[in-house]
Amino acid sequence: MPAPGDPLLFYSGAAMCLAVTGQAALGAVGVWRSRVRRRRESDADAVAFRREVHAAAESARARLARQLAWEGRRDLRVSAVVDETADVKSLFLTDPAGRPLPRFLPGQYLTIALPAGPGGDEVVRCYSLSDRPRPEYYRLSVRRQDAPPDAPDLPAGVASSWLHRHARPGMTLRCEAPKGAFFYNPGQPRPAVLIGAGVGVTPLVSMLEAAQHTRLTTPTYAFFGFRDGASHLFADTVNAISDQNPLVRPHYAYSRPAEADRLGVHYHSRGHVSLELLRSQLPSSNFDFYLCGPSRMMQTLVPELLDWGVPEEAIHYEAFGPASVNTKSGASLLEKALGSQVRFSPTGEPLVWDGAHASLLDLAEAAGVPVGSGCRAGNCGACRVRVLQGKVNALRQPGVVMSSDECLACISLPEGQVVIET
Repeated sequence: MPAPGDPLLFYSGAAMCLAVTGQAALGAVGVWRSRVRRRRESDADAVAFRREVHAAAESARARLARQLAWEGRRDLRVSAVVDETADVKSLFLTDPAGRPLPRFLPGQYLTIALPAGPGGDEVVRCYSLSDRPRPEYYRLSVRRQDAPPDAPDLPAGVASSWLHRHARPGMTLRCEAPKGAFFYNPGQPRPAVLIGAGVGVTPLVSMLEAAQHTRLTTPTYAFFGFRDGASHLFADTVNAISDQNPLVRPHYAYSRPAEADRLGVHYHSRGHVSLELLRSQLPSSNFDFYLCGPSRMMQTLVPELLDWGVPEEAIHYEAFGPASVNTKSGASLLEKALGSQVRFSPTGEPLVWDGAHASLLDLAEAAGVPVGSGCRAGNCGACRVRVLQGKVNALRQPGVVMSSDECLACISLPEGQVVIET
């Protein structure tokens, strides 16, 4: 046995320490590897779970969007007409017999048929409901669509101009039931960001009103863009909601404020609603985003939100021409459409899809094929056509119920050999 101080004793002890340390290190590595493996499995499970939840949510959203309060059309009476701004009128619609009106989901729209075409021909349009669900009335807020200032030769909006000229208390309008897949469910509140510009704020105001009515308990930001104070819709309504509930935080951006518009009083920033503005005001991107507005805003903001890391399933939008909104799923469908051949039956030569058009409706119009149209946003159903052969893909959830062999030409793209009956 080595004596105390013997070098052999020192080296034997050191060897034992190294062995123990080595075993501990190997054990630590094993634990680390086990944790990494479990974390990877957990991450994979989380991704799979998120996909399952998203699929279930989209399925539920589709079911809710398709639950119609009535079939076909019914008369609703114009009970009041209110001038909101110089070019926006609100129509208050009631049941002619005084019965309560069915509920709708905040963000949905009403489809109306008007004798606004040449010779009184029917024109079908969709307008967002701009108030929370109430049994007493529905409210539509309609902007008169004038010819663009930079293109005065273009026609003005047929339906909106007709409503601004002819809508009077006592008249009736033929209306379809409220519908649409763009909506906020106040029964399942999540932190939300509402982004709108001009008359595009109308469905978002409906969402805010509904959220406040159900005692909102989650942070909700509202970024609304207008030209100036004279065009600022529902300022009193939104300000009253934010005064009552500090969780509602509005931000108004004026692109061309008038001399009387005061920064910090009537508006918060100058310019348009942009990603830079959102990032400067939001604590993170961990929100559900609801957007409605003109094409230019949608074309810019939706891709930028995706690049910011917002999941596509957390971005809900109602665009004026949704085929122009670039999303990852939309880009995939556009890629699948390239090289497809489309023939419009009963006559017509096959047309090669080269990506120059945004939808089957645009392709048909360019080829001189008559296809009905209305909203051009997948809502009114006026461009419903039968798919006789092949496959088509929808760029968004249609706002109307269709059979399995039908599509809405305004939001559909071909894939492969396709024959469409017009």
